[in-house]
Amino acid sequence: MHIFKSVAAAVLILAAGVPAAQADKARVLACYKEVTVPARYDVKKVLLSEPSHKYVRRDGLVLLLEYPAIYREDNRLVEPEHIVLREVVCKK
Repeated sequence: MHIFKSVAAAVLILAAGVPAAQADKARVLACYKEVTVPARYDVKKVLLSEPSHKYVRRDGLVLLLEYPAIYREDNRLVEPEHIVLREVVCKK
């Protein structure tokens, strides 16, 4: 078991040096940036109360007041938040 650990350590040390040596010969094909896409929801409005009108007396006047309709929003998750790679211009 001890030999396996030492061999694994040696492989990791050698592998750590390989990318640096290959980086000189490697060619950049494209550059990408991680972009977070927010979650998408399907929103449905549900009518709770109809719009209404009401007469009110104030200061000797009769006012006609309008109360707007009241809605509730029902949200349904369509697509969760996720990360995509967007291609960007490579800086040299």
